[in-house]
Amino acid sequence: MRCPTLSELPPPPCGKVGWPWTEESSQLPDTMSNGSSWPRISIVTSSYNQGQFIEETIRSILLQGYPNLEYIIIDGASTDSSVEIIRKYEPWLAYWESKPDKGQAHAINKGFALATGDLLNWINSDDLLLAEALGHVATAYQRHPNSILLGDIVTFLSGSNDFFQVWYQRNVTLESMVKVWQQGVTWVWGQQGTFVPRFLYKKIGDLDETLRYVFDRDWMCCLLQHASVNYLHKLVAKFRYHYASKTVEEVNKWLPEQATVTWRYYSQVKGLNQSFTAAALKVWQAQIYLGLGLNYWDRKKGVILLGQAVQQDWRAVMLPTFINLCFRALMPLNLLHAIRTAYHRALSYTLLRGNKDP
Repeated sequence: MRCPTLSELPPPPCGKVGWPWTEESSQLPDTMSNGSSWPRISIVTSSYNQGQFIEETIRSILLQGYPNLEYIIIDGASTDSSVEIIRKYEPWLAYWESKPDKGQAHAINKGFALATGDLLNWINSDDLLLAEALGHVATAYQRHPNSILLGDIVTFLSGSNDFFQVWYQRNVTLESMVKVWQQGVTWVWGQQGTFVPRFLYKKIGDLDETLRYVFDRDWMCCLLQHASVNYLHKLVAKFRYHYASKTVEEVNKWLPEQATVTWRYYSQVKGLNQSFTAAALKVWQAQIYLGLGLNYWDRKKGVILLGQAVQQDWRAVMLPTFINLCFRALMPLNLLHAIRTAYHRALSYTLLRGNKDP
């Protein structure tokens, strides 16, 4: 399906302006520059009671100006306004349903089973694509048809127009992704900007439905055993932070799953052993509780985890974050709040100057 134009879609809700409400991507020509057909890109959106966000998600995907889009929505029998919103956009959907499911991974698997695209990705119903994203992805696919394609991601706070952070994807390998404690330090990865060739999906199979939170990282670890990545060096998606999301609201359950995925693959990484891996995971968990975000701040849990890490393997003190976390554990909370405020102001200023219109 060729993406619709802005004038063809239902009008945006009152007061909504900018991308993807009153702005659209340029319509791409019918064929690529070499005369070949555009690859079909299949996007799946899984949703449950995300009526406050899903229309923005839908419009960001439909307004790509892309000539060969397949868009599938799998709703888990929402009871809010989601179904009403989805129906507004039904003419441009390859398929949609609203039925009870077994969780997000199950819903995505259902969508992928229906997808026929050369490239696959899912965009959660509280995230969105950026303008012109699919054109950048297709161009990269033409040059690197056997690679996992990675575009960069803007993360933002729900309800705020200021940019929170940009994830420039880098150093994404199986070895780096097993070492979750180095995420954001030596490697950066985000699912929203990850596009997977169909042959890889067929080789790897479905996402693990026993995982509630980190099935994306687990699936990526599987993919990286069979293919390398290609970096687009283009901003392609936005990841929304909001306090009702699973990774924010349920951190105590999310952390153990991250460890589970690390243990699944750690034996495939040279130089890692069991005691150091266990210690490094403790330090990483402490970083969550002693982080600058302060959303999960818990000094007692953080200190206990640091102590457990050293007991497990003394080499934990050599990790770059260990000493920093020890200082944070000793700081008064009001001082950390001041540091956090200054940090995010400086970050937003930098991003606003460097990415005026992502």
